[in-house]
Formats: sequence, structure tokens, C-alpha cells
Amino acid sequence: MTEKETVVEDSDYVELPAAPVSRIFRSTASVKFLRQLSWIAEQQAVNKIGVKMELETRRLGDAAGHRESRAPRRYRVGRRPSAAVVFLLNSLTGLSLLTMPFGFQQSGVILGSLTVFASMAVSYITATFMLEALTIANALNYEKAEENALENEPERRERLRDERKNIEEKVEKGISDSPPFRKGTLEYFKEEMRKKNACREFKIRERVELGAMGQLVLTSEFSGTAANLIYMVIVSYTYGTASALVVTVATSWGHTMQNIATLCGLELDEMLAYNVSVIISFLITVPLSFADLQKTKKFTFVIMVCRFAAILILLLVASWQSYRRVQEEGWTTVMKGVPLWQPSGFVAVFGNSVFLFGLHHYLPSMMSPLEPQSQAPGVIRCGFGICYFLLVAVCFTALTAWGGETHAKCASHPGGHFCSIQPLYNLNFSPLSLGGGSVALFLLAYPAMAIASIPVAVITTRNTIGQWLGGWLEKRGVPLARLQESYTRPNIILTLFVVTPPFVVALITQNVQAVIQYVGGYAGLTVAFFCPTILLYKCRQALKLDDMDAPADRPLKSSFANRFGYTLVYCSYAIALYMVTLKLFFT
Repeated sequence: MTEKETVVEDSDYVELPAAPVSRIFRSTASVKFLRQLSWIAEQQAVNKIGVKMELETRRLGDAAGHRESRAPRRYRVGRRPSAAVVFLLNSLTGLSLLTMPFGFQQSGVILGSLTVFASMAVSYITATFMLEALTIANALNYEKAEENALENEPERRERLRDERKNIEEKVEKGISDSPPFRKGTLEYFKEEMRKKNACREFKIRERVELGAMGQLVLTSEFSGTAANLIYMVIVSYTYGTASALVVTVATSWGHTMQNIATLCGLELDEMLAYNVSVIISFLITVPLSFADLQKTKKFTFVIMVCRFAAILILLLVASWQSYRRVQEEGWTTVMKGVPLWQPSGFVAVFGNSVFLFGLHHYLPSMMSPLEPQSQAPGVIRCGFGICYFLLVAVCFTALTAWGGETHAKCASHPGGHFCSIQPLYNLNFSPLSLGGGSVALFLLAYPAMAIASIPVAVITTRNTIGQWLGGWLEKRGVPLARLQESYTRPNIILTLFVVTPPFVVALITQNVQAVIQYVGGYAGLTVAFFCPTILLYKCRQALKLDDMDAPADRPLKSSFANRFGYTLVYCSYAIALYMVTLKLFFT
């Protein structure tokens, strides 16, 4: 849970803060009953939030109206907004920050900056869709708790019917101006609960992932096909992400091994070093894919520090090199070598930008532990904004620093020649002689730390496939719980089925840009733009939240979820698909 509270009340019924609507059922004001519903909802949760990463434990004060000796203290436990921004930046500044300078070289600074900004803006809109859909998925679970509670309390059900009958009699006598009753008692009770207790009902108690959300709200025959398509897209995207990570890690390790061999006076074949790195990465990844990655907080923190330190060094070295070029060649000459607008390279930037901001399938896990949950949109805005300015700075300094280089590849020894921008930007720093070559080795090796992200991608893909095939597996006597247990036969088979293809792809090609362009341009685009939009629309339909009397104070309600917002996202999706297809297959 992200919040734990204990409150003692003198009476079972209190008037809770709510929207200005009339109350029919007294149970919607019963603190005892509301606590009971919250407990049932939490017991029904499949993927409970728990407490992760950076924590905050803060005393909220004593319950109102009670002396300190009698009232229990209330505490709130969760991830701080500042910590959430740091962890979000850690995810955003991974692979794409290294591949984006090459994309900017292909598309130009202006077109690249605009493409990334447009992708970021639409991704933020759909991220708010994802957050609201997450709250509605939790509300659906809460309403199941209401049904379970009423099913076990016949006296309360009878009381609800009596309260409704009382209002009906008042309407007939003209005492009450309530509208006529045309639905069942339970449905009216649920609607009143939404209006009066929106903060409780729409609270995030469970991490409902993208695929599971599709299964929850896409229930018709046609929608069932749509749910399967969502699973297919997610699996394709996570496979592509894992493949790009494997290529990046193996390439970084391979070049690091070459540099070390050169420093030792030896020569190492580039292809051999790469293939050996792929095999070593596979041997490390397989056991980690069965481990409990929730206990690797310290390791994650070390990786985060190294990554931010490397980015700072990349910026400082490229800025110094740019300054030297300007001093030697003049500003005008340097800027003439910087491309500004090259539409033929649009796909290179767009695929990278989708990989960069397309974190929507991770948002339930990343944002659920946040406390207060209302800060989630601000965390995403802050993380996206910092990442955008950081990325533009890295790409611009890269173009000004290395734009005049003519060598296709950099030297593998300190003090050697530099080269034009490489598909992985850190490879541009292999000839750096700073620190006797140690800084160059650090910059070459640090992307290899992304190996810690490969098991995460594998586990995400495995769990998604497990959820997708859940019914089929259950019919064949394979409980889903066995997929979560390490080294059971079903878990081993499914894990190997997931972990092997990315390494096969890495052995076939080292072209990480190609992987990003195709996977990001199609599967990534669909996960980031289309899926959150259709899921929010169907989630709202499931609870009829587009009605005029829907609660206006729902937590994490997206201000973009209207006809204009939906149209903007769908048009952006269609235009992007058209441009990606045109550039990849017809030019």
C-alpha cells in the first residue's frame, strides 16, 4: 500500500467531504463500512503495490476530535515525488540518450528537436490517460468489493432497499425532487459511492498492467480480439526493447575489451569481441531473470549514479571540444557543418523518441508507489522536461564537437583520431586520453550496466505472456502462480522462450538503429499512443464516467480526456504511422 491510516471515530456514521449531491444511502457515509470495503479491495488485489525504492515515513497527526492518548497516530509511507523524478530520469536517460545524437545527425537539429518535442507532448497526454485508466481499473476492483460485502450482509442490503423505497415515497408525495428511479438499487448505490467517496474508490491499491487492463475492460467478442492485439503489441515492444539492450550492452563491452587489449599491446578482432560479449551477457542474464529484482535497490542506485556521471562527462567533453573548434575554425564554419532540417532522417529520430518516452507499460509499476498519488502528472512533466533539455544539449554539443570529423570509426587507443557521430554516442570517446585512457574506458563500459535492465525486460515480457495465456495454461493444469516461482518447469520453459530471441537478434545484427526504427516506429508507437487512449475510453465506458453526473473530483482525472484530446492523439498516431511506413519502405 502507498498509504496506511488508522482512524478512530465516535460514531459509525459521519458526513464525509463530498460533492454537493443528495444522499440516498446512509452506508455511503459509514466509516466502518468504508474501511471494510477498503480491506476487501486490498485483499482482492493481485499485484499489490507494497513499499519500494525510496521511502518516506511521516507523521500526519492525531485524529480530529481525540486526545493524543486515545487516538492512534497516522502515518503515510510511499515514494517521494523527488525520488520518483530521479527514478523516472534513470529510465529516460538510458539507451535513447546514446542513440539520439546519431538520429539528430540524420534529421538535423531543428527537425530533430521538434520531432522529439511533439513525441514528448503526445506521450505526456497519453501518460495522463494511462494514470486515469489505472485509477478506474482500481475502482472496478473496489466495486467488486462492494458487491462481495453486500452479498455477505443481507441486513445491509435490506436497509438499502428500505432507504430507496423511502426516497421513492417522498418523490411520489412531492416532498423530494429526486429523479425517477429506473435502475436497480445496487447500481444506484454504486453511483452514489462514486460521487460521495471518489478519493477512496479511485485510489490506486493495485498495479494493473497494460495487458491486464485490456482484459478487464475489453470483454466483447470484438474487444476480446482487441485485447489480444494489445498483448501482441506489448510483447513485440518488450522483445524489441530487450534486443536493443542486448546489442547496446554487447557493443559497449566489445569496444571496452578492444581498448583494454590495445592498452596491453594486444590486438582483438572487433567481431570476436562482440560475439563473446553476447554470450557472456546471455550467461549473466539467464540466472538474473529468475532472481528477485525487488531487492536490488543499492545496485540500481549505483547504476544511476554512474549513468548521471557519464552523461555529465559526455556533456563537458563535447562542450570543450566544441569550444576548441569554434576558437580554431570560427562559429560560422562550425555551424555550417551542423545539419538543421533533413526530412529523410525523420525515422531515425522518431523511433528513438518513441523508445525514449514510451514508458506507458511501466507506468503502473513506476507511479503506483508514489505518495501523494496526485503528484504523478507533475512527476512525469518534470522528468520529461528535464530529459528533453538534457537530450537537446547532448545532441547539439555532439554535432558541434564531432561535425567536422571525417573518419568513419574512432581509434581504439587513447590519443588516437576521433570520428563522426557513431550509432552509439559513447563510442565517440574511445580515443579520449583524459586520465590515461581511464575516462574513455568508463564511457565505453557504462552502457554495459544496462545489462541490469535486460532481466527486467525479460521478466516483464514473461509475465505479460503468462497473463495473456492465463486461461489456456489453467485449462492444461498449469497454475499462473507457478510462473512466479523460480526454477519451476513452466517458469524455466517460458523464461528461456523469452530470453533467447533477443540474443539471437544480437548475433544476427549489430545495427541497434534498425531495431529501434522498426520496433519503436510500430510497436512502441502503438503502446505509447494508441493503447492508453483506447483503454481509457473503454474504462470510462465501463463505469459510465462520461455522464454529466460523474464525480468531478476523481483522483488523476486527465484534463485531456475529451473529444479534442482523443482526436489529437489518433491523428498523431495515424500521421506518424504513415510517415514511418513511407520512410522505411518507400524511400
